[in-house]
Amino acid sequence: MFRRILVGDNERVFVIRKRRFAGILAPDEYWMFTLGRGIEFERFDIKQLILCSDWTGTIARQFPELAARYFTVIETSDAQVALVYLDGRLSRVIPPGARTLSFKGAADVTFTLIDVRAEPEVPARLLPALARLGENRVVFTVIEQGKRGLLYLDGRLIRELEPGAYGFWNAVVAPRVEVIEMRRQTLEVGGQEILTRDKVTLRVNITAVYEIADAVTARSGVKDVEQHLYRTLQIAVRQTLGKRTLDEVLAEKVDLDETVSAQVRREMEAYGVQVGAIALKDIILPGDIRDILNQVVTAEKQAQANLIRRREETAATRSLLNTAKLMEDNPLLIRMKELETLEKIAEKVEKLHVFGGLKGLLE
Repeated sequence: MFRRILVGDNERVFVIRKRRFAGILAPDEYWMFTLGRGIEFERFDIKQLILCSDWTGTIARQFPELAARYFTVIETSDAQVALVYLDGRLSRVIPPGARTLSFKGAADVTFTLIDVRAEPEVPARLLPALARLGENRVVFTVIEQGKRGLLYLDGRLIRELEPGAYGFWNAVVAPRVEVIEMRRQTLEVGGQEILTRDKVTLRVNITAVYEIADAVTARSGVKDVEQHLYRTLQIAVRQTLGKRTLDEVLAEKVDLDETVSAQVRREMEAYGVQVGAIALKDIILPGDIRDILNQVVTAEKQAQANLIRRREETAATRSLLNTAKLMEDNPLLIRMKELETLEKIAEKVEKLHVFGGLKGLLE
C-alpha cells in the first residue's frame, strides 16, 4: 500500500529498502508504495548537527555525491584532529582516525584540520574556547611568574616554557609539563651527627639558600635537585668537621661555613644550581660534654672576676698609700680627716658630752 511521508524543514529521512541504504528524503511530502517491498524509514533532526547512524560509513564511501549534497564530511587521519565551527564559533573537536557527517542547513558548518604531531601545541587564541568546551584531548597548564615549565612529548624533553598559559594536544602524543621553581629557596638539613677528630659526637643543623639558574640542566642532570643538594651538604659538612677537634669547631664556626660553601657550590654549579649562603645554625653537644664546658666557662669567669677584684684592691691600697704620704708631710690634712671621722661618729649617737674642749675630744 501507499504510505504518506512528511519531512519537515529541520528533518531528513533515510530510506532503507531490504536492509540496504536507498536514499535521503529532503523536506517535502512524499507518497511511497511500501507493500511487500521491505521499505523502512529513519528520521533525523538536523538540529543535532552530527549524524549518529550506522549508515554514516556507507553514505560517505558509497554515496559521495549524496554525502556532499546533505552533509559536511569531516575525516581525520591518525595524526589529525578537526576543529568544527558552527556559525564561526568552535563547537567540538573530532579525534584522530574518525569520520563525521554534519547536516547542512541548520547552521554554517566549517572545520580546520590540525596535524598534532607537527603542531603539538594548541594556538593561544584557541585556549579559551577549548577550555569552555572542557576538551579532554588537550592538556592545559599555567606557568606562574618565578617558575619555568619543561615540556615532554612521549617522554622526550622538548623545550623550556616561560610563564604563561599553554595547551598541548594529547590525542596522538603524550604531553607532560613539569613545573620548576626558579625563585630562591631555603633548604634545612637538621640533626646531623658528626664525630670530630678528638672523638666527640656533635649534632649540627645546617641551612642553605639556593636557586635554579638553568632549569633544563638541573632537571637533566639530577633526578631531584633538593635531595642532591641535601646529600651534598651532608657529605661536605661531615668531611669538614670530621677533620677538626671540638675546640677548633667551636672556635672557627664562621670559617667552617666558607669551607663547606666552596665544596657545595662547585658540586651544584655543574647542575645549573647556584648556592648562596650556607650556615651552621646550631652545634648541639652531648650532655656530659656540655656540663664540662659549662664548668670550664664558669671557672674562666671566676678567674677573671678574681683578677678584677685583685686589681681593684691593689688600686685601693695604692691610693691609701698615697694619702698616708700626704698626711705625713701635712698635719693639717690629719686634722681634716679627724673632723670627718668625728662627723660620722656624731651622726650615730644621740648625745655627745665634750670635756676639755675640742682638743680634749680629739685626744
